[in-house]
Formats: sequence, structure tokens, C-alpha cells
Amino acid sequence: MKTALKKYWRHTALAMQETLAYRVTYIVNMFSMVVTYTVIFFVWSAVYAGNPDLEGYQWQEMKSYLIVSLFLSSLVSMSSEFRISRQIRTGNIAVELLRPADYQKASLAITLGYSISEGVLIAVACLGFALATGATVVPGNALAWLLFIVSVLLSMATKFLMVYVFGLASFWTTSLMGISWLRRGLTDFFSGALIPLALFPPTLQTVTDWLPFKAIVSIPANVFTGRLHGEALARDFAVACIWIAALWLLGRFVWSRAMRKVTIQGG
Repeated sequence: MKTALKKYWRHTALAMQETLAYRVTYIVNMFSMVVTYTVIFFVWSAVYAGNPDLEGYQWQEMKSYLIVSLFLSSLVSMSSEFRISRQIRTGNIAVELLRPADYQKASLAITLGYSISEGVLIAVACLGFALATGATVVPGNALAWLLFIVSVLLSMATKFLMVYVFGLASFWTTSLMGISWLRRGLTDFFSGALIPLALFPPTLQTVTDWLPFKAIVSIPANVFTGRLHGEALARDFAVACIWIAALWLLGRFVWSRAMRKVTIQGG
């Protein structure tokens, strides 16, 4: 057990070093994300100018919601997806197959490394964004902070597994770009990254309650702002855990199917 953890920790450490080595690229990507959310912030500011309350969301709550959304949307970036695609497309996946490590677990460890390094940069950007916009709604006690941290971990696990499964699609297609943007579009919409799910029509809210996307942004953001707690939070955590288990098994299944007919593209 200890040896296995040490083995996968090496993947995490190398990913962290890679992020620091290419920090300019990550800073540019982060800046792009901040600019995008700045535009979204001003759109919501205009909306609230004519209506101080939207389905119970006060403007101060919405500010914090958007900042948490920025943080979570930036974690587990598309670089993880394209790393898998690049390995398959160039044939470097053959090297990974020779390593004494489970590819899915190794990918998780690498993504964790990216997320730790990126998370520090993103947290600094979000703090600056919060100070600039005057966002003041935060968890009110230690338990609320703990539940928020748990929700962030569930968010990262869910997003990683979705990225991983979609990334494996490169075994069947020569370009992942379209599939990646489809996944990102679905994630941004159904996770509540752009619009809180509470503002969706009731029928669509019911649908999103049982989809995995909700765990990526909506659950952590609503835990952070204090809107989600008690039985509703327990139910959402349970649904998220079930989806994580299902997506993990789906990743195993897709990988096994790919290994049956693996064709190394590029040589």
C-alpha cells in the first residue's frame, strides 16, 4: 500500500514540476479565465441592477457564487484531457502501457499534481477578484468550511473522471477538440458554472439534480454561500459519490475496450 502510494505520488510531484516549468502558459490561461468571468460578472451586475433578488440569490451571494465557480472551473483544466489525447495520437501511450502502474490511477495522480499547482495560482486570482468586487459571503464556521472542502474534492473527482473518459475517445477519433468542447459546454451549462441551477425551470432542475455535472460547481458553490445544508446536502453528496463510482467503472470499461483494439496512431 505504502509503495503504491509512493509510486503514484511521483506522478503527482512530476506534474507539479511541469506546471511550474510552464507557468507562463498556465498564467496566460488563468488570465483568460479571469477575463471571461469578469465579463460574466458585469453581465450579472447589470441583471441585478433591475432586480436585487433572483430566486433567493442576493447580489452579495451571487458574487461569491461566481468566484467559487471561477475557482472550480479552472481546476482540472483541459490540459489533462489533451495530455491523454496527445499520448494516444503520438503513440506515446505504448510507453505508458509498459510502466508498472495502472493508467487510470496514474492519470488521477498527474491531474492531482496539475490541480495543486494550478489551484494556488487560481486561489490568488480568486482572492484578488473577491477583494476587487467586494464579495463578502463566506462559510460561517469550521464545519461549513470542512463541508466545502469535501465538496471541492468531490468536484475534482467528478470532473477528472469525465475528462478521463472523454479523453479516451482519442482511441476512436484522430481529433479530440470537438469532443472536448462538447464536454466543456455540457459541463459549464449543467454544472451551474454560468447560471445557478436554482434559476433553471423546475423540470430542468429535477433533471440536473440527478446528473453528475451538479457536483462540479453547483454543490460546492452553494455550500460556500450557505444555501445548501442538512438533508439536501447529504442527498447531493450521496448522488455525487454514486456518480464517481459509476464513472470510475466506466473509465475501466472504456479502457478495457480500447486495449482490445488498440492501434497506436503515429507509429
